[in-house]
Amino acid sequence: MDPVRLWSGIGARLLIPVVPALVMATPAFSAPFTVDPPGLADTAEPGSVLVWPKFVQGTVAVDAGTPGAATEDKTTIELGAVCPANEVNAIGGCLIPDNTPVRVRLHWVCPGATVGASPNICQETDFDVVVTLNGKATFNPSQNVGTGDNTVVPSAPCPQGYLIGWAVSNSEVPIAFNGLIGDSVQRNTATDLQSESALAIQADPTLASFAPVTVGPAPGGLGYTLIFDGNPGDYAMVTGQFEGDVRYTDDINPPFNDGSLILLTLDVASNLTNDQTEVALDFYNEKEVLTSTAADFICYAQYQLTAIDPNLDVENQGTRKGIVVSGQAIDADTGTPRTLLGFFQDTEGPAAGVVNQTRSYAIRPSNNSKPVATRFVAF
Repeated sequence: MDPVRLWSGIGARLLIPVVPALVMATPAFSAPFTVDPPGLADTAEPGSVLVWPKFVQGTVAVDAGTPGAATEDKTTIELGAVCPANEVNAIGGCLIPDNTPVRVRLHWVCPGATVGASPNICQETDFDVVVTLNGKATFNPSQNVGTGDNTVVPSAPCPQGYLIGWAVSNSEVPIAFNGLIGDSVQRNTATDLQSESALAIQADPTLASFAPVTVGPAPGGLGYTLIFDGNPGDYAMVTGQFEGDVRYTDDINPPFNDGSLILLTLDVASNLTNDQTEVALDFYNEKEVLTSTAADFICYAQYQLTAIDPNLDVENQGTRKGIVVSGQAIDADTGTPRTLLGFFQDTEGPAAGVVNQTRSYAIRPSNNSKPVATRFVAF
């Protein structure tokens, strides 16, 4: 018999029972792609809503005593508009004409404070900025002029907080325009430079650009409520949990450093009384040793790690770096889930103590991709 034919016959018979086994085994070796749940925002893509996680008022003197000496904002906010993905034609051009204006309603959001006799008020100041397609607006929270910004806006009503903005029509109705981008440049000291990208939240992708987005009523009948629930006609959702890298505070060994967590929520009733947000926090050192603690805040907070728990330093942790894993943020009064955003910031310097820190960096955490529906009262 022809050896080739013999081998073919034997091979065919040998493979008969093997092929089904391979087919049955395939799922174990080809895990499906991780797909975000429906309605979850992609915070790295352009959106109809932007959240800048931190602003700080004031200025710093940069390169004093040199030809490059200048006065710069501690925070410069940058806002731009690009072509939304649903407006790109088959050859990569944009269906929206250049120089088309896009109006953005913005709110400086403050940490909770007592205003008059009312506690837990999250003060806000709102204003509009108009950008054009592929244009950019820059501004700051202190009404500083002469610092290179091209737009003057009202001052924030507090020294530090976060900024949120969303596309609106000329009649101030929230609209879908999934083309907003932004970032902030932070100068914590005269020798420091740090930046964070704004977090983007998309409107329902089936909405046409410039179409109205559904909003709800606001208490007292003034303003409106932005709806982040991922439903048709509404905005997408963000999550209520994070995990990420941290560096533990070290006031003993150079380079000296102090780490902070910046925490914020979209569960906000602006200029009204707000419930406290609580979140459990598990910190691990490089050897997986756990320090379990928690933090609470009203609308926004920046906490030094050792203010959250005095054990969150190198001396107690035994390692320089580690990981933080949060639980689901909740409303302290009702126990219902809340949104949670933020980042880790580390500062370094030539001597121990926050006042001696001269440079910094920021780390954006990951999340569990579990969306949390909420409403932001714009009042």
